[in-house]
Amino acid sequence: MSAVAPLPVAGEWFRMNCGEHDVARLQEHRIDQMLESNVWHVRGAEADLVIDTGNGIGRLRPQLDRFHPGQPMIAVATHGHFDHTGGMVEFDDRRCHGADAGDVRAPYPLTLVRERYPDDLDAMFAYYGYEAPDVLVTAVPWEGFDVAGWTIRGCDPTSFVADGEVIDLGDRTVEILHVPGHTPGSIALWEPATGVLFTGDMVYADDRLSFDDWEATERSLARLRALPVTLVHPGHGRSIERDEFVSLIDEVMAAGPATH
Repeated sequence: MSAVAPLPVAGEWFRMNCGEHDVARLQEHRIDQMLESNVWHVRGAEADLVIDTGNGIGRLRPQLDRFHPGQPMIAVATHGHFDHTGGMVEFDDRRCHGADAGDVRAPYPLTLVRERYPDDLDAMFAYYGYEAPDVLVTAVPWEGFDVAGWTIRGCDPTSFVADGEVIDLGDRTVEILHVPGHTPGSIALWEPATGVLFTGDMVYADDRLSFDDWEATERSLARLRALPVTLVHPGHGRSIERDEFVSLIDEVMAAGPATH
């Protein structure tokens, strides 16, 4: 295996932006753009909710602990894809839908250097319109980090979520919506009191979507479209307000399965 050129040490692996309703977004801004996903931190009075956990390259939990010291944290995966579950292993309370549990336990074998890439990684990048670089990161999370030897880690979920289940954070509640389509176990998280919806990879803007099951997707998107949403926080990219969210769903539904 060829040597990897030395990379700088990142000051903070996750870039954090705080928004309204005590919701913060964290992103691994030193990873290739195609793999950059959103980690959402929802602050509660008695517990915090962490929605998706990134790729698991740099440590997520210590940064969140500094943000809200001593607070219990519930980590929930919107689906089982590796770029959303890599950091689950850092949390004591880690939940997903049972249909995606296998991918959480044994994730796609992501590595960081071309010589060790899984055979289909280039095809995955090409589907979304990207070219895979020779190294997937532009920095390392700490001195001595083994770029060439790193691989993603799986873990056992500690419990499974179900449609209609409510997660109580003390002063706010979030409802689980099972919305299969992107994966069999895809979920959205809905906070009726604020009109905030977390969609995972079922809906996001400015990039190509993908669905495993079109019939399930149609049902799930119709369900999400009917919600009185004010603001959507997706698994990738920027947040979306209601009118754009509805338009995105309408475009997907009109285009049909052949384009996704």
